[in-house]
Amino acid sequence: GDALMGRINYRLMDRYLLTLSLRRDGYSAFGGKRPHAWFPAASAGWRISEENFFTSDWLNNLKLRLSYGVNGNRSIGGYAALATLGTTKYIYGSSSYSGIYASTMANPDLKWERTASYNIGLDFGMFSGRLSGSLNAYYQTTDDLLLNRSLPQIVGYDDIMANLGQVDNRGLELEMRSVNVDI
Repeated sequence: GDALMGRINYRLMDRYLLTLSLRRDGYSAFGGKRPHAWFPAASAGWRISEENFFTSDWLNNLKLRLSYGVNGNRSIGGYAALATLGTTKYIYGSSSYSGIYASTMANPDLKWERTASYNIGLDFGMFSGRLSGSLNAYYQTTDDLLLNRSLPQIVGYDDIMANLGQVDNRGLELEMRSVNVDI
C-alpha cells in the first residue's frame, strides 16, 4: 500500500480551533479500477470558557466541538479482488493427472469500505478541575461494506468479495472524571 496525508491546525486567541486533514490511501488488494481512496476530515472547537462574557465560579472549562471525518477499511485478503487458481487431480484413462482451474472470481470494481462520522461534543471542567468530562453525540454511516456475496451455483463459483450495503450507528456518550484525593 501507499499513503499521503496533509493536516492543517489553526488556533486563534486560544479560543477558536480548526483542524483540516486529507488522506489518500492505496492498497493493491483492491480491484484494478479503485485501489486508492480519499479520506477527508475537519474539526472545529470553541473554548467558551476563554471568552470575556464567560463568568462562573464553579465551571472553569467549557469547550464545544464539531467534527466530521471519513476513514476506510481494507480488511480483505491480499488477493480478494483477483481471480485465483486452484489445483485438482483427475484421472484420464488409467493415469492420474494434476489440473488447474479458476477457483475464485475476480472483482475489478472492489473498493474501500468507508465510514463517515459526524460528532458534536461538549467538554467541561468544574470545581477547579476536580470534576470533568465530556458529552458527545455521534452519527456514523458505513457504506460499501466488504462482504462475501453468495453466487448462484450455475455461475461455477460459491461467492465473490463485493461492496454491499450500509450500516448506520448513532449514539450519545457521557464521560465523567473526578479527582477524589489530591495529595
